[in-house]
Amino acid sequence: MAQSGLMQRMNNPEYKNWMRGGQCLLLLNSSLQGFIAAEMKTFHRQLACKIPARQGSRCQCRAKGKQFQPGCSVCAEWKRQILDHHTNRNGEIHWGNCNPSHWTTNYFEVAKAYMPRGHADKQGPHKCDIAALLNLINGCCHFRSSNLPNVREIIKCRNDLMHSYDMKMSSFWLADFRNKIQQFISEFIHVPGLKEQGALIQEVLSSDWAVEDLDQFEVDGAIRYQSYCLVSPVYGIEKQLIQELLQEIYLQIEEQGTLSEKDLDNVQKMKNFLSGHKDLQLTLRADIRRLEFLERNTFSSLELKGAMEQDEDVPMEPRKVVTMQE
Repeated sequence: MAQSGLMQRMNNPEYKNWMRGGQCLLLLNSSLQGFIAAEMKTFHRQLACKIPARQGSRCQCRAKGKQFQPGCSVCAEWKRQILDHHTNRNGEIHWGNCNPSHWTTNYFEVAKAYMPRGHADKQGPHKCDIAALLNLINGCCHFRSSNLPNVREIIKCRNDLMHSYDMKMSSFWLADFRNKIQQFISEFIHVPGLKEQGALIQEVLSSDWAVEDLDQFEVDGAIRYQSYCLVSPVYGIEKQLIQELLQEIYLQIEEQGTLSEKDLDNVQKMKNFLSGHKDLQLTLRADIRRLEFLERNTFSSLELKGAMEQDEDVPMEPRKVVTMQE
């Protein structure tokens, strides 16, 4: 069932484009992780030299969402330094990603101040998706890239991919993505391993991923595609990409506490897609349950709010005054 389901999906040209774009971003992500770790450790040491060491009692400072009011002078100085090195000081900063009390000792708690929401539980670059790493490069002055527009273009491409809830991308989009990722790799060719990984990325984009008979391409649980020399555990890649897409929905629901009509349409697109593929329903059972749980809770909140608003619109009848008869 899994093979026939994958065959059906991979013979859809637009779904293949979605998968190819996603595979390229996964390869890019893996090549940037070591570079990000090394650079942010250097950046952390530079900041730590400017900030007095903590004295006395243990820090109790906590951040929530986009708000953080330091309760001690050390965290206040770390916050100032983080802002001073932010490319968009007046933009949104998700302080809730960080544990400020660990800024003095943990480089990655500082790095998370430059990332989008939803990274509070991440403990290193290897646990982050490509959006987090690219936003870090874009947001932190330490990287001083000479061509940040290239970084922003890949962020946009990633957002296109992860906001496509029917998991389809056009050939025009893929060709544009190919040009942009080539430009990005040229800009960051100094990153160890990126040149080699870039060759794999070009191989993914050049292949046609034609899957006529999956059995003849299966090797040790992985799949070899026509014109595609890289052996890839396609089921794992597919699951990882869909889980990342679902994570986008989770974060939106949890942050906003509600869903717009457009959001609800996107959830329905995801459910419609998954309902047509029994193998994915089995593989992603836990993720689907979480999506349905959040959706039910959202509907319950909306129904309660709607009922309260309806009650407010209904004029109250005047209370009757009951008097005692003598």
